[in-house]
Amino acid sequence: MSNRDGHTLAESAEGVIRKLRGVQAVRVETGDTGEIRLVHVLGGPDRSPKVIAVDVVSALAAELGVELEPRQVRVAAQQRADRAAPPDQLRLKFVGLSVSVLRTTAEVKVHLENQGLIYEGIASGPYASRNRFDLMGEATLRAVEIFLRTDGMFLLDGVSVATVGMHEVAVAVVSLPGRAEETLVGSAVVRDDPREAVVRAVLDAINRPVSWLVGRKGP
Repeated sequence: MSNRDGHTLAESAEGVIRKLRGVQAVRVETGDTGEIRLVHVLGGPDRSPKVIAVDVVSALAAELGVELEPRQVRVAAQQRADRAAPPDQLRLKFVGLSVSVLRTTAEVKVHLENQGLIYEGIASGPYASRNRFDLMGEATLRAVEIFLRTDGMFLLDGVSVATVGMHEVAVAVVSLPGRAEETLVGSAVVRDDPREAVVRAVLDAINRPVSWLVGRKGP
């Protein structure tokens, strides 16, 4: 079921909710006919879940004409970084990476796996040395968003590979857009291929919000 903009009701609702203050991530569940059944929200530490839930109900009614009961909005509060528990391990598994180069342009494909299903993320652009790792990171985020059935949830701020002590380490910085934008950082030790380490660093950065969105409970 699509609205007049060509988006499904769930996609439109997620876009509206993502703009609300204190919302870090959102996932909308729909019924068989496309109606909204449940809204799952990951809220920031500075606003109470009850206030965010009220904002969600009000925003959907005002923007989309969708009337929800408060019990249909479930808000999980994110802990502050200084007292957050270690994140649960991400369900997605990195299983493949391919690069096709035509002259100065490259197409990067990253494959992630979950319960036997493969999710392919694709990114293309100039294959300059300064841009190669960014393409790996962009393709990884696209694969994750396909898995989450969303678009534009994550923005890649940058990736790099540096020598730390006796090891090469890939570091990725990713943003969760919104009024209360959050910066996520992940890292991975380079073992054989630095490009693969970049993929793993991106997955490490987004581990917590993705684990929450797919319904895995923290410890």
